[in-house]
Amino acid sequence: MKRIAWLTLIAAMLLVSAASAAYVGISAPKTVYVGDQLNVTGTTIVGGLTKPSLNPGFSTDVVLYYAQGTKSEVARKTIVVQEDGSFSATFDTTGLAAGTYSVEIIDPTQTTFGGSSTTMQIVTLVDRSESVVVQSPLNQEFDGTLDLRGTVSGIGSAGVQIRVEKGGAVVYGPEYIRTDATGAFAAEVPISEGGTYEVTFSDAKGYIGTVTFVVSGAPTATATPAMISASAPATRSAPAYFEVDTKSGTVTIATSVGIDWVIEYIDEDGKSHKVNDKGLLEPETAVFAARGGTVYVKVYPMSYNDSGTVQVSAANADSVRVSQAAPGLFGDAKPTTTQSAPVPVVLALLALVVVAVLARRG
Repeated sequence: MKRIAWLTLIAAMLLVSAASAAYVGISAPKTVYVGDQLNVTGTTIVGGLTKPSLNPGFSTDVVLYYAQGTKSEVARKTIVVQEDGSFSATFDTTGLAAGTYSVEIIDPTQTTFGGSSTTMQIVTLVDRSESVVVQSPLNQEFDGTLDLRGTVSGIGSAGVQIRVEKGGAVVYGPEYIRTDATGAFAAEVPISEGGTYEVTFSDAKGYIGTVTFVVSGAPTATATPAMISASAPATRSAPAYFEVDTKSGTVTIATSVGIDWVIEYIDEDGKSHKVNDKGLLEPETAVFAARGGTVYVKVYPMSYNDSGTVQVSAANADSVRVSQAAPGLFGDAKPTTTQSAPVPVVLALLALVVVAVLARRG
């Protein structure tokens, strides 16, 4: 009887111990490329159970060890069990040596996790950075593009993805560029300034490597063409007329804002043009090539109800002035007035005639 009692007590103790030990299981990829993130996931639900064996909010550490030769800690993350029993941790592998690593979850009491738990995973880090061979200069002079040329071994014509960063900000990509059968690539990435650029190479498998380029110099400052202008009142029935003495090259003529203006101009070849693309909030603008001759401009409001003073500005021109000759060139009749002789003058002449007649009679 005593033996049975002891056996019963031991069984009960085992049941209590099994019931108090929680299940935890972690999972990690077997292979990760150096530079990619190592994502560790886990659960505290086992078998057909629907509730976690650890209370939501339970926390402990997950540790990444370098396990090749002497085991040494590389990084440590804290995990927190969620309502559904899951947890996760992420390790950055940038700069780590290739080789064998282990990921382990720490049992805070050494008795919290049951014997069926999975508390460790082995991960192999593979360094692919040497597969990228860059043939374009790592130090370049600024010319508006970053020259990228080289080969990626082992990918053939599958293409390689590039991402270009400067100061932590992405300035290009991620975008795939073509590779030929040997893995060779060539691309000119547009850049707006000099500085240090980090170019990251990846493919369908993941991260390959990062190459640093230093670009010297700066964009050449482009002088803004000086604008000269003239002003005149204008209505729909009485337009403003201007002459623009152009310089050779591209000439820009622009109106002031506040009224929806219409520009008509006669170019150096005598051809007429009309521009009416903007509204009252933007200047109406005409852009054309000139040889250094005179261009005649006519400006008036789009609406018959509008009137005001228009300022016409020109870039790449020697002068802008109000024109007296332009109305006739546009076929607009000049206002004419027929003046009569003043009445006193007529009377004076008539008086002289009368005096002369009377003198003859006398």
